Amino acid sequence: MISAVIFDLDGVLLDSEPYHDATTTSILESYGAEGAYEAIRPYVGRTSSDMWAAMKAKYNIPASVEDLVELQWKKNVAGIPDSGLERSEGLTELLDFCHEKGIHIAVASSSRRDYVEAVFDHLNLWQYVEVFATGDEVENGKPMPDIFLLAATRLDIDPERCLVVEDSTAGVQAGRMAGMYTVGYDNPTSGGQNVTAADVVIKSLAEIPKIIDQLSTVQVLPVTSPTRRMAVASLAEIIWNEHFPKIISQEQVNYMVQKYQSLPAITKAISEEGYRYFLLVLGDTPIGYLGLLPEEDDVMLLSKIYLMKPFRGQRRSVVLFEQAERTAREMGKKKIRLFVNKRNYVPLRVYLRMGYRIMEEKKTDIGEGFICDDFMMEKEL
Repeated sequence: MISAVIFDLDGVLLDSEPYHDATTTSILESYGAEGAYEAIRPYVGRTSSDMWAAMKAKYNIPASVEDLVELQWKKNVAGIPDSGLERSEGLTELLDFCHEKGIHIAVASSSRRDYVEAVFDHLNLWQYVEVFATGDEVENGKPMPDIFLLAATRLDIDPERCLVVEDSTAGVQAGRMAGMYTVGYDNPTSGGQNVTAADVVIKSLAEIPKIIDQLSTVQVLPVTSPTRRMAVASLAEIIWNEHFPKIISQEQVNYMVQKYQSLPAITKAISEEGYRYFLLVLGDTPIGYLGLLPEEDDVMLLSKIYLMKPFRGQRRSVVLFEQAERTAREMGKKKIRLFVNKRNYVPLRVYLRMGYRIMEEKKTDIGEGFICDDFMMEKEL
């Protein structure tokens, strides 16, 4: 679920890149630089210090990088009131949408704080934005993720629950490195930046509400097709290898994934053994799965319930538990049974909170010298 949107400033909230280009090229041309416009293209979205260090070296400019940066920002800030700059098309509607949905808003800009404040004053953005992070507050500018992580920290929201909107190559890289869902805004005024590395590319800010709605929509889908079986097997490979080597050996992980969680094993379980699998999907992204097996009399075995690491702690697993109970009741079962490794402490606490009770300890020889040392737990329906 998306809880916050973090916007870049220039080229996203306002089409200001041409304004910056004019300021920067005028300074370069005052030093006799030729081809200044093309020279600064690779530095869109990066810090002014990075750009001026490169320009100083390229054109042998006698001024210091610090003086060039200061001159640029003084010109940028001074010119804002008479710049004629306006909010990007669709921005007001997008900000209103976020507020209606309770989605937090931040701005993370490589620009200096005094410039960001001047833009906020000019565009009257203060009532929308909760926090901002600026290039002079972080050690590493874009494409490093520092500025987005700082914004998320100030919002007190996990990076995995943040959506970034960026119009530059460096900004997209920073958003992805921060572990945030990254929207690449293909803004024609931003100088032909390559934003294709983003999770999704848009032509208009008006596309973002639909993206947020899709990312916030959780569905539990029955695994009835080869494509969904492949999705489950792919999730199993990732989840088991990121979580279980801390609990059991990597050799046992490999063995159990192949025996119980591989595509052939899942296909056989569904087609021959009576298992029912369900896929948890957020938007278009599979994030977890559930495996159930009707057993004797009144018991439903909750064989598998797994969730990708970035989506844990958000009550996503509750949807899978509810599906398990709903399916069990539909099949006339009176209780749900599961097995959990004794050292798998976090899921064990979750099961206890969900109303499951430890019934007994059970060791099972699963072959090749491997043992599962579990608690058997049950919940009455």
